[in-house]
Amino acid sequence: MTLNPVSSLLPVRGLLVLGALGLSSLSGIAATLTITSTPYSNGNGLGGGEFSVVSATLSNTGYSPLVTTGFAAGALQTFCLEFSEHISSGSNYNYTIGNAATLGSGGAVNGSDLISAGTAWLYAQFATGTLAGYNYALGAGRTSSNNALQLAFWFLEDETQLIPGYGAYNPNTNPFLVSAISHFGTIAGAKADATNSYGTAVLNLTAGQTHKQSQLFYVGPPSTGSVPDAGASVWLLAGTLVAAIGLRRRFASRV
Repeated sequence: MTLNPVSSLLPVRGLLVLGALGLSSLSGIAATLTITSTPYSNGNGLGGGEFSVVSATLSNTGYSPLVTTGFAAGALQTFCLEFSEHISSGSNYNYTIGNAATLGSGGAVNGSDLISAGTAWLYAQFATGTLAGYNYALGAGRTSSNNALQLAFWFLEDETQLIPGYGAYNPNTNPFLVSAISHFGTIAGAKADATNSYGTAVLNLTAGQTHKQSQLFYVGPPSTGSVPDAGASVWLLAGTLVAAIGLRRRFASRV
């Protein structure tokens, strides 16, 4: 993923939030965000994260202060999933939330690339400030950790074959890949499609009809270990509203 200097502004679309149901956001419903580079972006010369995301419809309450301190109020820190798509720092984008990168390149099936188990596991630890070996202190140490984690995500998402000069990134020297492979038993296990999201979701960005770089997002500890697929939450919302209307009518009829 490389940064594109061209920016675009898109109209805001509403995102419904069902706090009472414990759903911080709904999959498949469009909203907007602003994404910007940080002092740690592009440190590997490849244009990767950490990036900061700010949105009125996304919450960073699941993120540790170790991750968010030193950045804009309400911002959350994210990383790239794809290498060949682009974003423009400081630009606004529409987004939807899901469990797969749309138009994902390496490993995509029918234009959709489910995040790997290793990616979901590592990012959840990063977001909660518990990722072993990650230097969260602002400065050069964080740049080094940032670079290694971004490359780990690209490796786990089968994107490294697209990176000039990197080829198949060495999983024996990247500390986060070593950790993920050890946890899941094999490289194949770490790269396998996630059956447990660990609270990690995907922000799929668009500018008009153009797909942009998909990003990672931590929605918080899930009760079921998975992120709703696109559309599932919409039906849940519809059912909830119908039930609420029905109850209101029943109570009104008794007054």
